[in-house]
Amino acid sequence: MFSRKTRYAIMALSILAREYGQAAVPMSRIADEQNVPIRFLEGIFLQLRNEGMLVSERGVSGGYRLAYPPQEIKVLDVILAMGEKVGMISCLDIYGNSFECEFGLDCDKCRIREMFGDIHKSIYDNLSSRTLADFI
Repeated sequence: MFSRKTRYAIMALSILAREYGQAAVPMSRIADEQNVPIRFLEGIFLQLRNEGMLVSERGVSGGYRLAYPPQEIKVLDVILAMGEKVGMISCLDIYGNSFECEFGLDCDKCRIREMFGDIHKSIYDNLSSRTLADFI
């Protein structure tokens, strides 16, 4: 399960995706619409801006907008930008590559690795094929 921070990030970005190409969206409006504490949202937006997904505009009509069209921002990229892990077991990286088994087993002898590897691949494929445009 993803953290509340990551879910808030995706919810907020879905608003920006819906309004892509229009005026910058004030953070206060996003906080109100998604029922997110604004202080929490500030930290999320700082992180997303540092990752290059958001641009901010100052001034009376300021706010935030997506740095790229919604169809170019993968949901997986948002999840990773928020510092989340996608894998189900620690011996597989995000791409399904094997690491040393934490129990000291040979990967070929691990009875759960194959099944969880298949589930992991399905999750990875799904999240990497979905974009913010899917929320519009």
